[in-house]
Amino acid sequence: MNRIALAAALAVAGCGAKNKPSQKPVEVPVRKPTAGDLILRHAPAGADAVLEIDLARLRGNKTVGPLVKAVTAAGEVGGDLVAVADVLVVASYRIGQTDAGQLVFVSGPRAGELGGAHRISDNLVAFGPPALLRQVDAIDTGQGASLANDRSLLRTRALAMPAGADGASLRMAADLPFDARLALAKRLEVDVVPEWISVWFDVADDMAGIALLGGGEDADPHDLVTAVTRLRDRLYSAESVQRVGLDALLENVEVKVNGSDARVVLVVGPKRLAHLVASVMDRMAHSALEVQP
Repeated sequence: MNRIALAAALAVAGCGAKNKPSQKPVEVPVRKPTAGDLILRHAPAGADAVLEIDLARLRGNKTVGPLVKAVTAAGEVGGDLVAVADVLVVASYRIGQTDAGQLVFVSGPRAGELGGAHRISDNLVAFGPPALLRQVDAIDTGQGASLANDRSLLRTRALAMPAGADGASLRMAADLPFDARLALAKRLEVDVVPEWISVWFDVADDMAGIALLGGGEDADPHDLVTAVTRLRDRLYSAESVQRVGLDALLENVEVKVNGSDARVVLVVGPKRLAHLVASVMDRMAHSALEVQP
């Protein structure tokens, strides 16, 4: 078994449910630092969700790197922002409220090229509403709390990542209040949204991902499994997903109940991953030829 698949298997077997918040200090499981850790120091505390994508790690991967470079260089996803980014961190605040806001941090040597960006350093900029950007500045002058000290969200973020993993291409964590869950349920057209979500994903010669989803004390994890399964099946049937061949990737997604959690596991072996990447790149090239005058 390759190292990422092994790490995923160990995490599924050994990672327990997220504890209910208490007055005791929140213990954050120890994990290897990933690309977003330094950026979290600049994000204001209080986010409902945070997403980290290490594009430099993905571009440097020998298997998926050519595909990621082709997609990001062409600006097909995210435009110039993704094209110049080495690392993206997106922090979402007050989801479902009228004053909801989002900060997008872009790290990399070309980050300063982005127009309209709020400069934090030579290699780090941010985009977002003025009120949140002012909080970013306050943190950098020692007058505000950052996500790097938000132990509840950091604990959620750590849960899905295997203890033995040496990094991550993508991590996501969310601690969702009721209004946020209601808004997401409407947007995703599902009946149930978890109270907390922890996601880890990485690529070596193989690919593996783990998502843990949990509800409250009275929640039934089977309801979460049903909601996620329906969402997966909807994505599988989407024309845009099938057009580029990513429906084959969704075939490897397993959704199940384990204890009080719902768990989503993705493992793709080296041969299948290489075949999938080649297939997607062929379809992209074919589509490009079709649109040429």
